[in-house]
Amino acid sequence: MHSALRQSGTTAFFWRFFPLVWLVYLYFPLRELFQGTQPPGVMLLGTAGVCVLLWLWSQLYAQQLYRDGRLRSVKVQWRWALAAYGWCLLLFAGFSLIGSEAPTFLIYAAAVIGFQTSLRRALWGLTGALAMLGLGIWLPGAPYTWIGVVQLVLFSSVGLYGNHAGYQQSLAQRRLTEMQLQQEKLAADAERERIARDLHDLLGHTLSVIVLKSELASKLAERDPLLAAQEIREVERISREALSEVRAAVRGYQGSGLGAELARSKVALDAAGVKLRLERTPCALPPEIENALSMVLREAVTNVVRHARAAHCTVRIEQQGGEYLLDVQDDGIGGAGVEGSGLTGMRERVRALGGELTRSGEGGTCLSARFPVPGVVTAPPVRASA
Repeated sequence: MHSALRQSGTTAFFWRFFPLVWLVYLYFPLRELFQGTQPPGVMLLGTAGVCVLLWLWSQLYAQQLYRDGRLRSVKVQWRWALAAYGWCLLLFAGFSLIGSEAPTFLIYAAAVIGFQTSLRRALWGLTGALAMLGLGIWLPGAPYTWIGVVQLVLFSSVGLYGNHAGYQQSLAQRRLTEMQLQQEKLAADAERERIARDLHDLLGHTLSVIVLKSELASKLAERDPLLAAQEIREVERISREALSEVRAAVRGYQGSGLGAELARSKVALDAAGVKLRLERTPCALPPEIENALSMVLREAVTNVVRHARAAHCTVRIEQQGGEYLLDVQDDGIGGAGVEGSGLTGMRERVRALGGELTRSGEGGTCLSARFPVPGVVTAPPVRASA
């Protein structure tokens, strides 16, 4: 079963290329151009004009097709829309001399002028296109019907509003993405400042004392070796205390427990469209095992989000006899595959604590981590005699 993330990506991919579908209507004026008795120069000129329109159309939608949401500036986008609009009007004027399919270019003109931020300017562009249609209607021998005119007005209005709304949504999405990136940057900067402040508070005074006592011990080494040795022992004691404080601070930076990691996992899975099912029985975990379980859970959830294409993910945490057990099971594409460096390194960490990390790929992917409960010895099975 494909995950909602892949479905969302497929939907975005479809709508990204959907504007190209409307180019099929260029078939009608081109058919009229080549089926008539036009001179070769006229056919060549008309074909070249349509090719220029295709190029302008691709430039208008290039920010959606190739830049993955990174829109060009509003001013540049307006210039492209205005250029495509004017070219469509020129094509309408030229193809009006050939036959009745020329109003097709007025629909394209209304569609491209809507691809901007100002709805008022877009409506003025629609008015201009309809004014040119009005001039064509009153020309002697014009083949247009009132039903065709109503249809053209309707299609032009829908195309204009659809492109305008789509462009506004793209701008809003870009602003939202930029805001999120800015918030993440501010959070990272604040975290770096906090770490720098903590390290300064932990080590600034301690290292100053170590430097002073080391200098004192160096001066006393020749005059009073016993007092110098006492200062060196004091330096050793202060260094060990500083090392303990740094280790405690690093453990605080590494994570805030299994509960916090479960909360982060739920946020990541929800963002990927994967539903989390948590099965957890209350059990007291030693700090080192809780830290290892948190890292295994993080690695497993990362793999589910990136590779599994799953719709559901089940996380089970419990104590079975003399073992702590963590199971992360998804219903994605499965397959054992080749383990990456993250999973290989995690396996080594688990083994260092006496545990075992296994991975299976049937009916989805299941990552299991088992750790022995400290102080609990599992007796080997006893064979019954016949």
